[in-house]
Amino acid sequence: MKKSNKPLPPLANGQLWMTDKGYIQIWHIGKRLIDYKTMKQPGKKAVRTQATGIDTLQEYLKGQKAVLVHASSA
Repeated sequence: MKKSNKPLPPLANGQLWMTDKGYIQIWHIGKRLIDYKTMKQPGKKAVRTQATGIDTLQEYLKGQKAVLVHASSA
């Protein structure tokens, strides 16, 4: 099996990523931290916003083989 080392596109506000466990929407990117929302289905309003390091989220998305569903409209 061939392992892909293709880098993820740069993270941006408004992106929606799909993983096996659900969806992650990028809410706000700071200098070192990123705010994001996790949800089972896209478009849910009542979801909790969480924060983590940018590098941590990038590694998680790579590990989960996340797919960019919707790019930022900015």
